[in-house]
Amino acid sequence: MVPTVQRTIEARFPQIRGKRVLVAASGGADSTALALVLKDFGCSVALAHVHHGIRGKSADADARFVRALAKKLGAPFFLGKFDVPASVRESGESLEMAARRIRRDFLAATAKREGIRFIATGHTADDQAETVLMRIVRGTSITGLAGIPYETERGGVKFIRPLRDATREQVVRFLKSRRQPWREDETNAGDFAWRNRVRHEILPLLERRLNPSVRQALRRLADIAAAEDEVMSALAKKAGRSRKAAPPLAIRRRVALEALRRQGKAPEEIGFDAVEQVFHPVEKRRKVFPLRGKTDESFSIVWKNGGKFFHCVEKRGVWKQAAPFLIVRQGRGFSRRADEVCLSAAAVGGRDLVFRSWRAGDRMKPLGMAGSKKLSDIFTDLKVPREARGRRIVVECGGEVAALGGWRVARGFAVEGARAPSIRIRIPRARP
Repeated sequence: MVPTVQRTIEARFPQIRGKRVLVAASGGADSTALALVLKDFGCSVALAHVHHGIRGKSADADARFVRALAKKLGAPFFLGKFDVPASVRESGESLEMAARRIRRDFLAATAKREGIRFIATGHTADDQAETVLMRIVRGTSITGLAGIPYETERGGVKFIRPLRDATREQVVRFLKSRRQPWREDETNAGDFAWRNRVRHEILPLLERRLNPSVRQALRRLADIAAAEDEVMSALAKKAGRSRKAAPPLAIRRRVALEALRRQGKAPEEIGFDAVEQVFHPVEKRRKVFPLRGKTDESFSIVWKNGGKFFHCVEKRGVWKQAAPFLIVRQGRGFSRRADEVCLSAAAVGGRDLVFRSWRAGDRMKPLGMAGSKKLSDIFTDLKVPREARGRRIVVECGGEVAALGGWRVARGFAVEGARAPSIRIRIPRARP
């Protein structure tokens, strides 16, 4: 294992030698081997362990094991204790997704607090093969086929995966040669999680019945996809800046996919439906505006609520200065983007959304204010010139003004919390 990991480090992140690295240590074979090998390579390691509040005394024993390993290595130890089941009840996520989010956030927060630039996780070559197969079955893009990247960045901290070219078999042999014990998570032997079924059931079946080297084949596919993903990403960025004729379908879809990546979507969340949810409005915008020869700035665009995603079904009028490039998607919580409005998914329910110009007599109940207020008075307060008011987008739901683009939402449509289901609406900025 050591030569394999050494080649990965030298090729992917040679700068970690002699640097402080926070190891995500579960106590399992992979993370235990990772801590040892990074220490051997001259890194100043610290161990961070997350107690998810799921497995009771067994999880307590895991935490004690990692604490003892840190002491053996002379490394700092950081423990995060959480109640993941309670988080699941609040957010509606799966147990796996909630645990992953909480673990990732704890690691990033710990690294920032301690001034550590690198977080190492114990993903192996077997994890890569499993991930690629899972994404194929779920449905994915070229980006998803690339699997687990060697390195990602989150909030100024880099997550690195030095074991990604080493197999689980190599890891176990390494630990046995060092006479180093590790902890076995009993849930890994169960089938409650999809990954466990892939690991213990599906891949062994494929190896027996179809291809003994299926894991290697999946890893090769991921390597090819990662290289092609870089090319497609560059082409999409270039196409996004171009005002020439529409690029090919594959590039237009990639532009939509890049929008999802910028929104922070995890690869497992970016399936075909997710891309289509963004892609539909990208396609529609070429057919809606501009209409030549019109002077009336009033417009109305109806987006049908299809349950899984919204799509444009009706458009009237014209916005003579710019073609609205609306994106409507499902999400959670709020947005920090100035051009994005978030409505409560519960408040919207199954109703359609209407994007239109303001009308005389329009009123809304702005979040943070008592009572209701005329939009004309709001425009006056915001010092919006009369000639520019017709280009402001009003979001209507169920006959009520749910939001005013570029300003705020109505009280009855405010998102309930940071993890509450929301409808995220990207609204183009009106030109003066």
